[in-house]
Amino acid sequence: MLARTLTSLLLVVTVFLPSEGGGAPPSVAPSFERILAGIDVYFEKLSSLEARFTQRVEVSALEKSEEFRGRLYFQKPEFLRLEYIEPEGQLMVADGRWYWFFMPQTDLLQAMRAPMDEDEGAAAPRYILGGDMYQRFTGSLLGREERSGRLCYVLELFPLKSNRYYRSLKAWVDAATYATRAVSYQDLGGTINSFEFFEITENLSIEPQKFIFIPPPGTQILDEY
Repeated sequence: MLARTLTSLLLVVTVFLPSEGGGAPPSVAPSFERILAGIDVYFEKLSSLEARFTQRVEVSALEKSEEFRGRLYFQKPEFLRLEYIEPEGQLMVADGRWYWFFMPQTDLLQAMRAPMDEDEGAAAPRYILGGDMYQRFTGSLLGREERSGRLCYVLELFPLKSNRYYRSLKAWVDAATYATRAVSYQDLGGTINSFEFFEITENLSIEPQKFIFIPPPGTQILDEY
């Protein structure tokens, strides 16, 4: 169960997070290719960000869903920290070498660890979408919808290279800024993960310690390859 949870989190969100500013959205939607280019422009200007997030996980086979929330920290190139408020103490850290997923339990402390392999990294979503979008995805523009009070382009994206994480994802891209407001994807096991982001602060200084994880004494470390 822990291994599956980590895999789900690694694919979670090829999401590039929203800027609250930006001009008015165009009256006519640009082409799918133009939107991909806009995503890359947004990502190029981004060095770091902090955001509040909500996550919904739906396991169709069990007819079960769960909701989580917390705070995300991101620093280029691929440093990441997800601090969960619900469930309290749950943690996800990408330190440049490893993906760590820590689940505090009363009976046993466990941490799942997976390598940030360069080849897998090119295929797996990195939480922040952007960079070489033409080389990574194909897809289509499904239309326009409002999300979190913002008009968004709705994209369906397919990875050009098959991977063990997901087959496709759906993203809501801010029509004024080309930043994503929400992402939903289905992993290969059929579990649907949906993320939405709020209260974004971009290009801020983040303490390096945020991206360091030291397992508490007595933690059982489980490796996933």
